[in-house]
Amino acid sequence: RSQFNRASTALRQPGSTFKLFTYLEALERGLKPTDVVSCAPLDWGGQSYASGCGGLLSLRSAFASSSNTAALRLARRLGLEPVAARARALGITTPLEPVPGLVLGQAEVRLLELTAAYAAVANGGVWHAPSTIRLLTDGESRAGTSRSRSVLNPGRRVVSATTATEMQELLRAVVRSGTGRAASLGGQEGGKTGTTNDARDLLFIGSEPQRQWTIGIWLGNDDNRPTGSSSALAAGLWSDIIRSAGQGSLSQRPSLR
Repeated sequence: RSQFNRASTALRQPGSTFKLFTYLEALERGLKPTDVVSCAPLDWGGQSYASGCGGLLSLRSAFASSSNTAALRLARRLGLEPVAARARALGITTPLEPVPGLVLGQAEVRLLELTAAYAAVANGGVWHAPSTIRLLTDGESRAGTSRSRSVLNPGRRVVSATTATEMQELLRAVVRSGTGRAASLGGQEGGKTGTTNDARDLLFIGSEPQRQWTIGIWLGNDDNRPTGSSSALAAGLWSDIIRSAGQGSLSQRPSLR
Protein backbone atom coordinates (compact mmCIF):
# COMPACT_ATOMS: atom_id res chain seq x y z
CA ARG A 1 0.00 0.00 0.00
CA SER A 2 3.00 2.28 0.29
CA GLN A 3 6.02 3.11 -1.85
CA PHE A 4 8.08 3.92 1.24
CA ASN A 5 11.30 1.91 1.03
CA ARG A 6 11.98 0.41 4.43
CA ALA A 7 15.31 -1.06 3.32
CA SER A 8 17.00 2.09 2.05
CA THR A 9 15.04 4.95 3.62
CA ALA A 10 13.53 3.92 6.96
CA LEU A 11 15.50 4.86 10.06
CA ARG A 12 15.14 2.19 12.73
CA GLN A 13 17.08 1.13 15.80
CA PRO A 14 19.27 -1.89 14.99
CA GLY A 15 19.37 -3.41 18.47
CA SER A 16 22.18 -5.90 19.03
CA THR A 17 23.10 -6.10 15.35
CA PHE A 18 25.05 -2.90 16.05
CA LYS A 19 27.39 -4.86 18.35
CA LEU A 20 29.22 -5.90 15.20
CA PHE A 21 31.16 -2.63 15.27
CA THR A 22 32.31 -2.93 18.89
CA TYR A 23 33.59 -6.45 18.30
CA LEU A 24 35.27 -5.49 15.03
CA GLU A 25 37.09 -2.68 16.84
CA ALA A 26 38.15 -5.10 19.59
CA LEU A 27 39.46 -7.68 17.13
CA GLU A 28 41.22 -5.01 15.09
CA ARG A 29 42.99 -3.89 18.28
CA GLY A 30 44.39 -7.39 18.77
CA LEU A 31 41.83 -9.11 21.00
CA LYS A 32 41.04 -12.71 20.08
CA PRO A 33 37.74 -14.66 20.04
CA THR A 34 39.03 -16.70 23.00
CA ASP A 35 39.87 -13.66 25.15
CA VAL A 36 37.48 -13.14 28.05
CA VAL A 37 35.34 -10.24 29.18
CA SER A 38 33.13 -9.83 32.25
CA CYS A 39 29.38 -10.08 31.75
CA ALA A 40 28.48 -9.01 35.30
CA PRO A 41 26.04 -6.13 35.92
CA LEU A 42 27.47 -2.73 35.05
CA ASP A 43 26.97 0.93 35.98
CA TRP A 44 28.01 3.40 33.27
CA GLY A 45 26.98 6.93 32.48
CA GLY A 46 24.51 7.10 35.34
CA GLN A 47 22.64 4.01 34.17
CA SER A 48 22.62 0.49 35.53
CA TYR A 49 22.72 -2.45 33.16
CA ALA A 50 21.47 -5.74 34.55
CA SER A 51 22.79 -9.12 33.51
CA GLY A 52 21.91 -12.74 34.06
CA CYS A 53 25.61 -13.52 33.95
CA GLY A 54 28.02 -12.91 36.77
CA GLY A 55 31.27 -14.31 35.46
CA LEU A 56 33.52 -14.21 32.45
CA LEU A 57 32.72 -15.07 28.84
CA SER A 58 34.95 -15.44 25.83
CA LEU A 59 34.36 -12.86 23.15
CA ARG A 60 32.92 -15.67 21.03
CA SER A 61 30.41 -16.69 23.72
CA ALA A 62 29.56 -13.10 24.67
CA PHE A 63 28.74 -12.26 21.06
CA ALA A 64 26.83 -15.50 20.48
CA SER A 65 24.67 -14.95 23.57
CA SER A 66 24.40 -11.21 22.82
CA SER A 67 25.50 -10.16 26.31
CA ASN A 68 24.81 -6.45 26.72
CA THR A 69 27.16 -5.93 29.64
CA ALA A 70 30.04 -7.70 27.89
CA ALA A 71 29.61 -5.47 24.81
CA LEU A 72 29.42 -2.37 27.01
CA ARG A 73 32.60 -3.31 28.86
CA LEU A 74 34.42 -3.82 25.58
CA ALA A 75 33.24 -0.43 24.34
CA ARG A 76 34.26 1.28 27.58
CA ARG A 77 37.73 -0.21 27.18
CA LEU A 78 37.99 0.75 23.52
CA GLY A 79 36.24 4.13 23.69
CA LEU A 80 32.88 5.09 22.28
CA GLU A 81 34.30 7.40 19.62
CA PRO A 82 36.36 4.59 18.01
CA VAL A 83 33.28 2.36 17.96
CA ALA A 84 31.29 5.09 16.21
CA ALA A 85 34.20 5.69 13.83
CA ARG A 86 34.33 1.99 13.01
CA ALA A 87 30.63 2.04 12.12
CA ARG A 88 31.13 5.06 9.89
CA ALA A 89 34.09 3.36 8.20
CA LEU A 90 31.76 0.48 7.32
CA GLY A 91 29.24 2.76 5.65
CA ILE A 92 26.85 3.90 8.40
CA THR A 93 25.95 7.50 7.52
CA THR A 94 23.29 8.33 10.13
CA PRO A 95 24.21 10.34 13.28
CA LEU A 96 26.00 8.23 15.92
CA GLU A 97 26.15 9.88 19.33
CA PRO A 98 29.01 8.42 21.43
CA VAL A 99 26.96 7.33 24.44
CA PRO A 100 26.74 3.87 26.04
CA GLY A 101 23.37 3.23 24.39
CA LEU A 102 25.07 3.38 21.00
CA VAL A 103 26.71 0.02 21.73
CA LEU A 104 23.31 -1.63 22.21
CA GLY A 105 21.78 -0.24 19.04
CA GLN A 106 20.19 2.98 20.23
CA ALA A 107 21.10 5.05 17.14
CA GLU A 108 18.82 4.75 14.15
CA VAL A 109 20.31 3.31 10.96
CA ARG A 110 19.25 2.21 7.49
CA LEU A 111 18.93 -1.53 6.92
CA LEU A 112 20.71 -1.28 3.56
CA GLU A 113 23.79 0.33 5.13
CA LEU A 114 23.83 -2.10 8.05
CA THR A 115 23.60 -5.08 5.69
CA ALA A 116 26.45 -3.71 3.56
CA ALA A 117 28.60 -3.54 6.71
CA TYR A 118 27.97 -7.24 7.39
CA ALA A 119 28.69 -7.99 3.74
CA ALA A 120 32.12 -6.37 4.14
CA VAL A 121 32.95 -8.90 6.86
CA ALA A 122 31.85 -11.76 4.61
CA ASN A 123 33.95 -10.20 1.84
CA GLY A 124 37.18 -10.51 3.80
CA GLY A 125 37.10 -6.97 5.16
CA VAL A 126 36.51 -5.14 1.87
CA TRP A 127 33.44 -2.87 1.80
CA HIS A 128 31.48 -2.00 -1.33
CA ALA A 129 28.85 0.72 -1.44
CA PRO A 130 25.48 -0.98 -1.94
CA SER A 131 23.86 -0.57 -5.33
CA THR A 132 20.41 -1.50 -6.57
CA ILE A 133 19.52 -4.02 -9.26
CA ARG A 134 18.56 -2.23 -12.46
CA LEU A 135 17.77 -5.16 -14.74
CA LEU A 136 17.16 -8.91 -14.63
CA THR A 137 18.12 -10.90 -17.72
CA ASP A 138 18.33 -14.53 -18.73
CA GLY A 139 20.40 -16.19 -21.43
CA GLU A 140 17.95 -15.18 -24.17
CA SER A 141 17.32 -11.57 -23.12
CA ARG A 142 20.34 -9.71 -24.36
CA ALA A 143 18.86 -6.62 -25.97
CA GLY A 144 19.68 -3.49 -24.01
CA THR A 145 21.76 -5.30 -21.42
CA SER A 146 24.95 -3.38 -22.15
CA ARG A 147 23.16 -0.05 -21.85
CA SER A 148 21.70 -1.00 -18.47
CA ARG A 149 24.80 -2.52 -16.94
CA SER A 150 25.89 -0.47 -13.95
CA VAL A 151 29.45 0.00 -12.78
CA LEU A 152 29.87 -0.97 -9.13
CA ASN A 153 31.82 1.33 -6.86
CA PRO A 154 35.32 0.04 -6.19
CA GLY A 155 35.74 -1.57 -2.81
CA ARG A 156 37.91 -0.33 0.02
CA ARG A 157 39.43 -2.23 2.92
CA VAL A 158 37.75 -1.40 6.22
CA VAL A 159 39.21 -4.13 8.47
CA SER A 160 42.10 -6.51 8.03
CA ALA A 161 41.56 -9.93 6.48
CA THR A 162 42.50 -11.50 9.82
CA THR A 163 39.88 -9.48 11.69
CA ALA A 164 37.25 -10.37 9.09
CA THR A 165 38.04 -14.07 9.48
CA GLU A 166 37.80 -13.86 13.27
CA MET A 167 34.53 -11.93 13.04
CA GLN A 168 33.13 -14.58 10.72
CA GLU A 169 33.92 -17.09 13.47
CA LEU A 170 31.91 -15.06 15.98
CA LEU A 171 28.99 -14.74 13.55
CA ARG A 172 28.94 -18.51 12.99
CA ALA A 173 28.82 -19.02 16.76
CA VAL A 174 25.62 -16.95 16.92
CA VAL A 175 23.91 -19.39 14.54
CA ARG A 176 25.41 -22.58 15.93
CA SER A 177 25.03 -21.99 19.65
CA GLY A 178 23.61 -18.53 20.29
CA THR A 179 20.60 -16.34 19.68
CA GLY A 180 20.48 -17.02 15.91
CA ARG A 181 19.94 -20.78 15.91
CA ALA A 182 16.72 -20.36 13.95
CA ALA A 183 18.86 -19.30 10.96
CA SER A 184 20.84 -22.53 10.88
CA LEU A 185 21.28 -24.21 7.49
CA GLY A 186 23.86 -26.72 8.66
CA GLY A 187 26.75 -25.02 6.85
CA GLN A 188 29.13 -22.11 7.37
CA GLU A 189 26.45 -19.42 7.62
CA GLY A 190 26.71 -16.75 10.29
CA GLY A 191 24.84 -13.67 11.40
CA LYS A 192 23.51 -11.60 14.28
CA THR A 193 20.11 -11.06 15.83
CA GLY A 194 18.78 -7.75 17.08
CA THR A 195 15.71 -6.86 19.13
CA THR A 196 14.81 -3.39 20.37
CA ASN A 197 12.72 -2.35 23.40
CA ASP A 198 9.28 -3.97 23.49
CA ALA A 199 10.28 -5.95 20.39
CA ARG A 200 9.47 -2.98 18.15
CA ASP A 201 12.24 -3.99 15.74
CA LEU A 202 13.27 -7.57 14.96
CA LEU A 203 16.40 -8.09 12.91
CA PHE A 204 18.68 -10.76 11.60
CA ILE A 205 21.58 -10.02 9.28
CA GLY A 206 23.56 -12.95 8.00
CA SER A 207 25.79 -14.32 5.28
CA GLU A 208 25.76 -17.65 3.46
CA PRO A 209 29.29 -18.04 2.05
CA GLN A 210 28.56 -20.84 -0.42
CA ARG A 211 26.29 -18.54 -2.43
CA GLN A 212 28.13 -15.37 -1.40
CA TRP A 213 24.88 -13.85 -0.16
CA THR A 214 24.40 -11.43 2.70
CA ILE A 215 20.78 -10.70 3.55
CA GLY A 216 19.36 -8.30 6.12
CA ILE A 217 15.91 -8.92 7.59
CA TRP A 218 13.92 -6.28 9.46
CA LEU A 219 10.42 -6.87 10.83
CA GLY A 220 8.35 -4.22 12.53
CA ASN A 221 5.46 -1.78 12.30
CA ASP A 222 5.65 1.62 10.63
CA ASP A 223 3.84 3.20 13.59
CA ASN A 224 6.40 1.66 15.98
CA ARG A 225 3.91 -0.62 17.72
CA PRO A 226 5.46 -3.64 19.53
CA THR A 227 5.56 -6.75 17.38
CA GLY A 228 4.87 -9.26 20.12
CA SER A 229 7.59 -11.54 18.76
CA SER A 230 11.37 -11.94 18.86
CA SER A 231 14.37 -11.77 16.55
CA ALA A 232 14.17 -15.55 16.20
CA LEU A 233 11.33 -14.86 13.77
CA ALA A 234 13.67 -12.76 11.60
CA ALA A 235 16.37 -15.43 11.82
CA GLY A 236 13.92 -18.12 10.75
CA LEU A 237 12.71 -16.00 7.84
CA TRP A 238 16.33 -15.48 6.73
CA SER A 239 16.80 -19.24 6.69
CA ASP A 240 13.56 -19.76 4.74
CA ILE A 241 14.62 -17.22 2.11
CA ILE A 242 18.04 -18.80 1.65
CA ARG A 243 16.55 -22.28 1.33
CA SER A 244 13.82 -21.19 -1.11
CA ALA A 245 16.08 -19.04 -3.27
CA GLY A 246 18.71 -21.73 -3.40
CA GLN A 247 16.48 -24.50 -4.72
CA GLY A 248 17.32 -23.66 -8.34
CA SER A 249 20.82 -24.29 -9.67
CA LEU A 250 23.10 -21.34 -10.35
CA SER A 251 22.77 -21.93 -14.08
CA GLN A 252 19.02 -21.44 -13.85
CA ARG A 253 19.17 -18.11 -12.04
CA PRO A 254 18.93 -14.83 -13.92
CA SER A 255 21.99 -12.63 -14.00
CA LEU A 256 21.81 -9.41 -12.01
CA ARG A 257 22.65 -6.01 -13.46
